[in-house]
Amino acid sequence: MRQVLSEIRHPINQKTIQFLHQSPPRDALKIGFIGCGRLGKQIVLSMLKFTDVKPNELYISTRRPESLGSFQKVGVNCFHDNKEVVRRCDVIFLCCLPSQIPVVADDITGHIRPNSLFMSFVTGVPLHRLRQMFQHNNISKTEFTWSMKNANHRWCIGETVNLALEKDWIANTVSPNIGNVKMSGIVWSSTKIIETVLYTAINMCPSLHLTTNEVLQLLNIVFLSKLDSCTSKLTWKHILNDDSLAVVNQGNLPVFDISHVAMHDTPMTLFFKSENEQQLHQMILNKFTSIFTKFKQS
Repeated sequence: MRQVLSEIRHPINQKTIQFLHQSPPRDALKIGFIGCGRLGKQIVLSMLKFTDVKPNELYISTRRPESLGSFQKVGVNCFHDNKEVVRRCDVIFLCCLPSQIPVVADDITGHIRPNSLFMSFVTGVPLHRLRQMFQHNNISKTEFTWSMKNANHRWCIGETVNLALEKDWIANTVSPNIGNVKMSGIVWSSTKIIETVLYTAINMCPSLHLTTNEVLQLLNIVFLSKLDSCTSKLTWKHILNDDSLAVVNQGNLPVFDISHVAMHDTPMTLFFKSENEQQLHQMILNKFTSIFTKFKQS
Protein backbone atom coordinates (compact mmCIF):
# COMPACT_ATOMS: atom_id res chain seq x y z
CA MET A 1 0.00 0.00 0.00
CA ARG A 2 2.82 2.41 0.79
CA GLN A 3 4.33 1.89 -2.65
CA VAL A 4 0.96 2.35 -4.40
CA LEU A 5 0.40 5.55 -2.42
CA SER A 6 3.87 6.79 -3.30
CA GLU A 7 3.14 6.28 -7.00
CA ILE A 8 -0.19 8.11 -6.67
CA ARG A 9 1.40 11.05 -4.84
CA HIS A 10 4.37 11.23 -7.24
CA PRO A 11 3.01 10.29 -10.69
CA ILE A 12 5.54 9.87 -13.47
CA ASN A 13 4.41 9.78 -17.06
CA GLN A 14 5.05 6.39 -18.73
CA LYS A 15 6.89 8.07 -21.63
CA THR A 16 9.11 9.84 -19.11
CA ILE A 17 9.92 6.51 -17.50
CA GLN A 18 10.93 5.06 -20.86
CA PHE A 19 12.91 8.12 -21.97
CA LEU A 20 14.72 8.96 -18.73
CA HIS A 21 14.73 5.46 -17.24
CA GLN A 22 13.12 7.06 -14.21
CA SER A 23 11.00 4.97 -11.86
CA PRO A 24 8.44 6.15 -9.29
CA PRO A 25 9.99 6.81 -5.86
CA ARG A 26 10.01 3.70 -3.70
CA ASP A 27 8.47 3.43 -0.26
CA ALA A 28 8.46 -0.33 -0.10
CA LEU A 29 8.13 -2.60 2.90
CA LYS A 30 11.24 -4.27 4.24
CA ILE A 31 10.82 -8.06 4.39
CA GLY A 32 12.70 -10.21 6.89
CA PHE A 33 13.30 -13.93 7.40
CA ILE A 34 14.37 -15.68 10.55
CA GLY A 35 15.61 -19.04 9.36
CA CYS A 36 16.16 -19.87 5.73
CA GLY A 37 16.11 -23.60 5.10
CA ARG A 38 14.33 -25.24 2.21
CA LEU A 39 10.99 -23.49 2.84
CA GLY A 40 12.52 -20.09 3.52
CA LYS A 41 14.61 -20.26 0.36
CA GLN A 42 11.53 -21.09 -1.72
CA ILE A 43 9.61 -18.13 -0.29
CA VAL A 44 12.53 -15.82 -1.10
CA LEU A 45 12.76 -17.20 -4.65
CA SER A 46 9.03 -16.69 -5.15
CA MET A 47 9.20 -13.14 -3.83
CA LEU A 48 12.06 -12.29 -6.18
CA LYS A 49 10.09 -13.80 -9.06
CA PHE A 50 6.49 -12.78 -8.45
CA THR A 51 6.69 -9.45 -6.59
CA ASP A 52 8.38 -6.11 -7.17
CA VAL A 53 10.37 -6.45 -3.93
CA LYS A 54 13.99 -5.56 -4.61
CA PRO A 55 16.76 -7.88 -3.35
CA ASN A 56 18.18 -5.16 -1.10
CA GLU A 57 14.77 -4.91 0.63
CA LEU A 58 15.07 -8.52 1.86
CA TYR A 59 16.86 -9.35 5.13
CA ILE A 60 17.67 -12.93 6.11
CA SER A 61 19.00 -14.04 9.47
CA THR A 62 20.28 -17.61 9.45
CA ARG A 63 22.88 -19.56 11.36
CA ARG A 64 24.75 -20.23 8.10
CA PRO A 65 24.61 -17.06 5.96
CA GLU A 66 27.53 -18.39 3.92
CA SER A 67 25.15 -21.01 2.48
CA LEU A 68 23.09 -18.26 0.81
CA GLY A 69 25.72 -17.13 -1.67
CA SER A 70 23.26 -17.08 -4.60
CA PHE A 71 21.03 -14.62 -2.72
CA GLN A 72 23.96 -12.47 -1.61
CA LYS A 73 25.17 -12.18 -5.21
CA VAL A 74 21.91 -10.50 -6.28
CA GLY A 75 21.90 -8.11 -3.31
CA VAL A 76 19.86 -9.86 -0.59
CA ASN A 77 21.07 -8.98 2.91
CA CYS A 78 22.18 -12.23 4.60
CA PHE A 79 23.66 -12.44 8.10
CA HIS A 80 23.12 -14.05 11.50
CA ASP A 81 21.44 -11.39 13.64
CA ASN A 82 17.76 -11.85 14.52
CA LYS A 83 17.59 -8.51 16.31
CA GLU A 84 18.72 -6.70 13.17
CA VAL A 85 15.90 -8.30 11.17
CA VAL A 86 13.14 -7.26 13.57
CA ARG A 87 14.58 -3.75 13.97
CA ARG A 88 14.64 -3.17 10.21
CA CYS A 89 11.66 -5.07 8.80
CA ASP A 90 7.94 -4.45 8.49
CA VAL A 91 7.06 -8.09 7.77
CA ILE A 92 8.99 -11.03 9.18
CA PHE A 93 8.64 -14.66 8.11
CA LEU A 94 9.41 -17.24 10.76
CA CYS A 95 10.95 -20.21 8.94
CA CYS A 96 13.06 -21.77 11.67
CA LEU A 97 12.67 -25.15 13.37
CA PRO A 98 10.17 -25.47 16.25
CA SER A 99 13.03 -26.28 18.61
CA GLN A 100 14.65 -22.93 17.80
CA ILE A 101 11.60 -20.80 18.68
CA PRO A 102 12.44 -20.33 22.41
CA VAL A 103 15.96 -19.11 21.54
CA VAL A 104 14.62 -16.78 18.83
CA ALA A 105 11.96 -15.41 21.20
CA ASP A 106 14.52 -14.70 23.93
CA ASP A 107 16.74 -13.01 21.35
CA ILE A 108 14.23 -10.60 19.80
CA THR A 109 11.73 -9.87 22.57
CA GLY A 110 11.86 -6.16 23.33
CA HIS A 111 13.30 -5.29 19.93
CA ILE A 112 10.19 -5.86 17.77
CA ARG A 113 8.62 -2.84 16.07
CA PRO A 114 5.02 -2.30 17.28
CA ASN A 115 3.28 -2.58 13.88
CA SER A 116 5.48 -5.24 12.32
CA LEU A 117 3.76 -8.43 11.17
CA PHE A 118 5.10 -11.91 11.84
CA MET A 119 4.00 -14.74 9.53
CA SER A 120 4.83 -18.11 11.07
CA PHE A 121 5.58 -21.21 9.02
CA VAL A 122 6.70 -23.07 12.14
CA THR A 123 4.79 -26.31 12.69
CA GLY A 124 3.76 -27.55 16.11
CA VAL A 125 3.79 -24.17 17.85
CA PRO A 126 0.25 -22.74 18.20
CA LEU A 127 -0.41 -19.10 17.57
CA HIS A 128 -1.37 -18.25 21.15
CA ARG A 129 1.96 -19.71 22.31
CA LEU A 130 3.93 -17.66 19.76
CA ARG A 131 2.08 -14.54 20.86
CA GLN A 132 2.97 -15.24 24.49
CA MET A 133 6.63 -16.02 23.80
CA PHE A 134 7.23 -13.06 21.47
CA GLN A 135 5.13 -10.63 23.56
CA HIS A 136 3.72 -9.29 20.30
CA ASN A 137 0.12 -9.12 19.04
CA ASN A 138 0.73 -9.03 15.30
CA ILE A 139 1.50 -12.68 14.59
CA SER A 140 -0.32 -14.93 12.16
CA LYS A 141 0.12 -18.48 10.86
CA THR A 142 -0.45 -19.74 7.37
CA GLU A 143 -3.38 -22.16 7.07
CA PHE A 144 -3.91 -24.67 4.27
CA THR A 145 -6.64 -27.18 3.45
CA TRP A 146 -5.71 -30.58 2.07
CA SER A 147 -8.22 -32.52 -0.02
CA MET A 148 -7.82 -36.29 0.22
CA LYS A 149 -10.61 -36.61 -2.34
CA ASN A 150 -8.43 -35.00 -5.00
CA ALA A 151 -5.05 -36.28 -3.80
CA ASN A 152 -4.78 -38.84 -6.62
CA HIS A 153 -5.10 -36.22 -9.36
CA ARG A 154 -1.94 -35.80 -11.42
CA TRP A 155 -0.46 -32.33 -11.33
CA CYS A 156 1.96 -31.55 -14.16
CA ILE A 157 3.47 -28.63 -12.32
CA GLY A 158 6.97 -28.41 -13.78
CA GLU A 159 10.37 -28.74 -12.18
CA THR A 160 10.07 -26.04 -9.50
CA VAL A 161 7.41 -24.24 -7.48
CA ASN A 162 8.00 -21.04 -9.45
CA LEU A 163 7.52 -22.84 -12.76
CA ALA A 164 4.30 -24.32 -11.39
CA LEU A 165 2.94 -20.95 -10.32
CA GLU A 166 3.53 -19.59 -13.81
CA LYS A 167 0.64 -21.81 -14.91
CA ASP A 168 -2.63 -19.88 -14.54
CA TRP A 169 -4.67 -22.91 -13.52
CA ILE A 170 -2.21 -23.77 -10.73
CA ALA A 171 -2.33 -20.21 -9.36
CA ASN A 172 -6.14 -20.34 -9.44
CA THR A 173 -6.29 -23.76 -7.81
CA VAL A 174 -4.08 -22.88 -4.83
CA SER A 175 -5.68 -19.45 -4.27
CA PRO A 176 -7.76 -18.85 -1.11
CA ASN A 177 -11.12 -20.60 -0.97
CA ILE A 178 -13.37 -17.56 -1.16
CA GLY A 179 -17.04 -18.49 -1.12
CA ASN A 180 -16.25 -22.15 -0.32
CA VAL A 181 -16.23 -23.18 -3.97
CA LYS A 182 -13.03 -25.25 -4.16
CA MET A 183 -13.70 -28.51 -5.96
CA SER A 184 -10.62 -29.68 -7.87
CA GLY A 185 -7.62 -28.59 -5.83
CA ILE A 186 -5.35 -30.72 -3.69
CA VAL A 187 -4.24 -27.94 -1.35
CA TRP A 188 -5.28 -24.32 -1.01
CA SER A 189 -4.80 -21.44 1.38
CA SER A 190 -7.27 -19.98 3.84
CA THR A 191 -8.90 -16.59 3.36
CA LYS A 192 -7.24 -15.68 6.66
CA ILE A 193 -4.13 -14.78 4.68
CA ILE A 194 -6.08 -12.01 2.93
CA GLU A 195 -7.71 -10.89 6.18
CA THR A 196 -4.32 -10.72 7.91
CA VAL A 197 -2.78 -8.64 5.14
CA LEU A 198 -5.78 -6.29 4.91
CA TYR A 199 -6.04 -5.58 8.65
CA THR A 200 -2.25 -5.20 8.90
CA ALA A 201 -2.40 -2.67 6.06
CA ILE A 202 -4.97 -0.65 7.99
CA ASN A 203 -2.72 -0.76 11.07
CA MET A 204 0.08 0.79 9.00
CA CYS A 205 -2.07 3.59 7.57
CA PRO A 206 -1.91 6.13 10.44
CA SER A 207 1.76 6.76 9.60
CA LEU A 208 0.72 7.62 6.02
CA HIS A 209 -1.42 10.59 7.20
CA LEU A 210 -4.51 9.58 5.21
CA THR A 211 -8.18 10.27 5.87
CA THR A 212 -10.45 7.29 6.43
CA ASN A 213 -11.97 7.78 2.97
CA GLU A 214 -8.52 7.78 1.40
CA VAL A 215 -7.64 4.57 3.27
CA LEU A 216 -10.77 2.86 1.94
CA GLN A 217 -9.98 4.01 -1.61
CA LEU A 218 -6.46 2.68 -1.28
CA LEU A 219 -7.72 -0.69 0.01
CA ASN A 220 -9.92 -1.00 -3.06
CA ILE A 221 -6.98 -0.25 -5.36
CA VAL A 222 -4.72 -2.78 -3.65
CA PHE A 223 -7.17 -5.65 -3.05
CA LEU A 224 -9.60 -5.49 -5.99
CA SER A 225 -9.02 -6.12 -9.68
CA LYS A 226 -10.90 -4.10 -12.27
CA LEU A 227 -13.83 -5.76 -14.02
CA ASP A 228 -15.58 -4.25 -17.02
CA SER A 229 -18.89 -2.55 -16.15
CA CYS A 230 -18.38 -3.38 -12.46
CA THR A 231 -18.95 -0.71 -9.83
CA SER A 232 -18.73 -2.96 -6.75
CA LYS A 233 -16.39 -1.73 -4.05
CA LEU A 234 -15.32 -2.77 -0.60
CA THR A 235 -16.99 -0.67 2.08
CA TRP A 236 -16.15 -0.26 5.74
CA LYS A 237 -19.14 -2.49 6.54
CA HIS A 238 -17.38 -5.38 4.79
CA ILE A 239 -14.34 -4.85 7.01
CA LEU A 240 -15.40 -3.48 10.40
CA ASN A 241 -17.74 -4.39 13.22
CA ASP A 242 -20.03 -1.80 14.81
CA ASP A 243 -17.47 -0.65 17.39
CA SER A 244 -14.79 -0.10 14.75
CA LEU A 245 -17.28 1.63 12.44
CA ALA A 246 -17.98 4.11 15.22
CA VAL A 247 -14.26 4.90 15.41
CA VAL A 248 -14.09 5.44 11.63
CA ASN A 249 -17.19 7.65 11.68
CA GLN A 250 -15.29 9.91 14.08
CA GLY A 251 -12.50 10.24 11.52
CA ASN A 252 -10.07 7.82 13.16
CA LEU A 253 -8.75 4.36 12.29
CA PRO A 254 -9.09 1.40 14.66
CA VAL A 255 -6.03 -0.65 15.59
CA PHE A 256 -6.34 -4.40 15.07
CA ASP A 257 -4.87 -7.26 17.07
CA ILE A 258 -3.66 -9.41 14.17
CA SER A 259 -3.34 -12.56 16.28
CA HIS A 260 -7.00 -12.15 17.24
CA VAL A 261 -7.87 -11.68 13.57
CA ALA A 262 -6.06 -14.91 12.74
CA MET A 263 -7.76 -16.93 15.48
CA HIS A 264 -11.34 -15.60 15.31
CA ASP A 265 -14.04 -14.70 12.81
CA THR A 266 -14.08 -11.10 11.62
CA PRO A 267 -16.53 -9.19 9.40
CA MET A 268 -14.25 -10.14 6.50
CA THR A 269 -14.60 -13.84 7.41
CA LEU A 270 -18.37 -13.52 7.08
CA PHE A 271 -17.99 -11.53 3.86
CA PHE A 272 -15.86 -14.29 2.33
CA LYS A 273 -18.50 -16.89 3.24
CA SER A 274 -21.39 -14.87 1.86
CA GLU A 275 -23.15 -16.10 -1.28
CA ASN A 276 -24.31 -12.55 -2.08
CA GLU A 277 -20.89 -11.03 -2.75
CA GLN A 278 -19.70 -13.16 -5.64
CA GLN A 279 -18.66 -10.23 -7.81
CA LEU A 280 -16.42 -8.80 -5.12
CA HIS A 281 -15.11 -12.29 -4.35
CA GLN A 282 -14.08 -12.70 -7.98
CA MET A 283 -12.39 -9.31 -8.04
CA ILE A 284 -10.31 -10.24 -4.99
CA LEU A 285 -9.38 -13.63 -6.47
CA ASN A 286 -8.45 -12.01 -9.77
CA LYS A 287 -6.18 -9.60 -7.91
CA PHE A 288 -4.58 -12.49 -6.02
CA THR A 289 -3.84 -14.55 -9.13
CA SER A 290 -2.74 -11.49 -11.13
CA ILE A 291 0.35 -11.39 -8.90
CA PHE A 292 1.66 -14.45 -10.72
CA THR A 293 0.45 -13.36 -14.16
CA LYS A 294 2.06 -9.93 -13.88
CA PHE A 295 5.55 -11.20 -13.20
CA LYS A 296 5.67 -14.63 -14.83
CA GLN A 297 7.32 -13.37 -18.03
CA SER A 298 10.07 -11.51 -16.19
